[in-house]
Amino acid sequence: MKIHFIEWNSEYERMMTSALKKEFNVHTIYNVNKHYKSVRALLPGKHLKRWHQRLHSSIKFRHIAKDDIVICNGYSAFLMLDFLALLSCKKILVLRDSVAALTAKRRRLKLLADDEIYLDRATPVFDVIYSFDPEDCRKYNLSYVSQFLPFTRNDIAAQAAEPVNAPTEHSCFYVGGYDDYRAGLINDLAPVLQENHCQPDFYLVGGDAENPNYPACCINEKLSYQQNIGKLKRATVVLEMNKPGQSGLTLRALEAMAFNKKLITNNASIKDHDFYHPDKIFIWGEDDRNSMSHFLSSEHQKTDPTLLEIYCADGMLKSLTGNAVE
Repeated sequence: MKIHFIEWNSEYERMMTSALKKEFNVHTIYNVNKHYKSVRALLPGKHLKRWHQRLHSSIKFRHIAKDDIVICNGYSAFLMLDFLALLSCKKILVLRDSVAALTAKRRRLKLLADDEIYLDRATPVFDVIYSFDPEDCRKYNLSYVSQFLPFTRNDIAAQAAEPVNAPTEHSCFYVGGYDDYRAGLINDLAPVLQENHCQPDFYLVGGDAENPNYPACCINEKLSYQQNIGKLKRATVVLEMNKPGQSGLTLRALEAMAFNKKLITNNASIKDHDFYHPDKIFIWGEDDRNSMSHFLSSEHQKTDPTLLEIYCADGMLKSLTGNAVE
């Protein structure tokens, strides 16, 4: 039995699947839609187009057997639903964003009607749908999976053993896309950090430099995931910002845990997780700002390696597939 990750395309997703291939019978499939639309446009009649759809699916998925497992993600799966519906193996969908965000984006692209949500199209195709957001799981009856890192436990152990340039001063690292909410939070937080001799190292990507709300301490520059991890490893603190209404963990929180960094987050529900400790995690908007100096200067214990198990890529794979990878 093989496990196929289909269209996990981002840099960190490819890092993850590459790591999993070293330890499990994992395979990847890319470019599922390549040439499909251009050929389909040349074909007359519904019958010929349906035949072409089945042919295209059989070619792209020719290495998938009935007893295999397919794992897709919420970002890329939507444009493959017709092809995926033709597969008879077990199909798993992982949502790494909220249902509301996935729905809003596809409505903007005119891929969903105003009265449809993302799950209306996806649910009939998949055997099980996982989400890292507890609220979405309760609201839509989805299965819960913890947010996960693109590294296996062996990867993290190897990276932890690598020499890292020690920071010459306290710094707080963040990278993310611009929106008004994040800009406002950073404008509120940055002076508090600077007053406590912790320099913001913030990358807020996509904002207008002429926007008076764009934080002066931020850099509007994209980072590769490798650059992201390099900066995080050299920082003393990591900033996580959840979107309003989002209660699931983001990668920033798990990266901070994996590389033994302190975390500042606006996600109050992080207290419900097994790795929470007030010496390592400051909840912005809930904890007393006057205690920031103590938080930044105090010592903290290293992360217990056993806590990382369910948040690593291999832990995620076992959560999704059960004993299929034992």
